[in-house]
Amino acid sequence: MTKILVFTDLHGSAESAEKLSLIARAEGAELMISLGDVNYSGARNDPPGDYAPKAVCSALSQLSVPVIYIKGNCDSEIDEMVIGKPFEERRLMLIDGKRVLFTHGHRLNPAHPPPAGYADDVVYGHTHINAVTETAGMKFINLASITMPKGGAPRSYAVIENGVFTIKDTDGETVLTTKL
Repeated sequence: MTKILVFTDLHGSAESAEKLSLIARAEGAELMISLGDVNYSGARNDPPGDYAPKAVCSALSQLSVPVIYIKGNCDSEIDEMVIGKPFEERRLMLIDGKRVLFTHGHRLNPAHPPPAGYADDVVYGHTHINAVTETAGMKFINLASITMPKGGAPRSYAVIENGVFTIKDTDGETVLTTKL
């Protein structure tokens, strides 16, 4: 089975993008999924101190692992153009027999779930926290930002392997684990 690395809310951090490249190699990722907000912070958050969107695009374009990009509320067409890949509104994938929906979270989330029966699990970012909740017959897995986590969460990424979703801090220590 493919080992998937999931990350979200880089918000233009060159340091986080470089760290992500090292994490992908260390984890042996075969596929990566960005849950959005690659370069910009919008009006709600100040940009990180190492804000460098060009460096982020360069680091992401040099990854040796294929990346699926989900569009976040702060992503723009120029991000797609510079990175050279289209950003999708959402992606539904069959993983270990489960229908897993990947989305940014600003539209689909526990308060606004997709239609009943559409997915078994919904993986999203947007809120910058780590959490697992169940509602509307679906499991919602919220992944914290790799750059600007909130609510006491560490800078995080996740690995999906053998039907298990593991959230880790950027040092590779397990923060939370749940079965898909």
